[in-house]
Amino acid sequence: METRMRWGREELTLSIPDRNVLAVLEPKGGEPVADLAAESARLLKTPTAGPSLEKIVREMRPKRAVIIVNDMTRSTPSAEMLPPVLEELERLGVPVDGTTVVVATGTHRPMSDDETRETVGSAVFEKYRVENHDCEAEDLVDLGALSTGNHFLVNRTVAEADLRIAIGEVLLHYYAGFAGGRKSVFPGVAGKETVMANHRMMTAPGVGIGVVDGNVLSDEMVEAVRDLCPLHFILNCVSDSAKHIVRIVGGHFYDAWREGIATFRKYNFAPIAKQADVVFLSAGGFPKDINMYQAHKALYMGSRAVRPGGTIVFFAELAEGYGHPVFEEWAKRDLGPDGAIAAFNADFRFGAHKVFYLASLAKECSVMLWSRSGAEDSRLMFCEKVEDFEEILTKLRKKYGEDFTSYVIPQGGIVLPVVE
Repeated sequence: METRMRWGREELTLSIPDRNVLAVLEPKGGEPVADLAAESARLLKTPTAGPSLEKIVREMRPKRAVIIVNDMTRSTPSAEMLPPVLEELERLGVPVDGTTVVVATGTHRPMSDDETRETVGSAVFEKYRVENHDCEAEDLVDLGALSTGNHFLVNRTVAEADLRIAIGEVLLHYYAGFAGGRKSVFPGVAGKETVMANHRMMTAPGVGIGVVDGNVLSDEMVEAVRDLCPLHFILNCVSDSAKHIVRIVGGHFYDAWREGIATFRKYNFAPIAKQADVVFLSAGGFPKDINMYQAHKALYMGSRAVRPGGTIVFFAELAEGYGHPVFEEWAKRDLGPDGAIAAFNADFRFGAHKVFYLASLAKECSVMLWSRSGAEDSRLMFCEKVEDFEEILTKLRKKYGEDFTSYVIPQGGIVLPVVE
């Protein structure tokens, strides 16, 4: 069979014998939500789970309300979903001057006024108070210790609000399992110290992409929102792998979010009967493969389809090489897989987590890397540089036999293989 793999701004055509291909794992398309604002307004009155926003407001009679929205690093259409929420609050008697929109920057930089205006919409920006969260602000509120011992520091405006609403998106996340729901508060508007303590659990058993049950890192986030800083209502959009919003869920911060996860799985998970000897994997082309810091997401996800001792043939241009100074510095320490894992466990550093993940993968399987990176940089990223496809097939036949099994994943960053 012939298959096309995106590589940078180009396409590579691969010819793989049919007998070696178990399946091509492609995303499923859904029916886009026709009117995001109208669907958001509907969910305020008839939520996916929990009471309506009107019932909550009638019972609480809030004087101060906060609506938390994602920053520009997420594709959430807040400018369309936010106005119906504000209109409903105003209709229910919540004062405009007591309502604040807080941008959940997490540990990211604050956005400029122009970026903030684009995120929330010009009309909202002009009428309401809109502020960017600062994870290192001096006036963060300590709401107490979680069961893990981590002190929950949170944005003061959010902490002092009577009513908290969040607009977010259900997405895959490396170690929280899924974004959305509780993540609007933690890490969205939490203090940096609190966030880093949480993220240090990324190497704990049960923590991983697409996993929330038994995920201690996610459990800590849920606990913070459930017990210390309640979210009273959420609106979370769910996209298919083509980035079409196919559903919005609303209501209870946990129950509605879990329903969103079920929808996400339907459109973005690729069920497989077994793992294969080989996975032919593209990061999805530019900009997803601009550097290894970005492209690694596809590698991490695609590795679910390869058996222990197998091989991933990874197509990622990597025009910008490593893509992060800490990642590059740690890679160039040349510690080997065991050394890199031990060093990261001893000295948690953001950026270095990419070295940790690549080192962990190297202990499970081999990675052949088709990129612009040189042989030495490829080796330092625990990969073998390759440039000739016939030579790749020869090596695979020698290693696994003429009838080696494989999956082809043309868009690795948006499809998660799951063994069923």
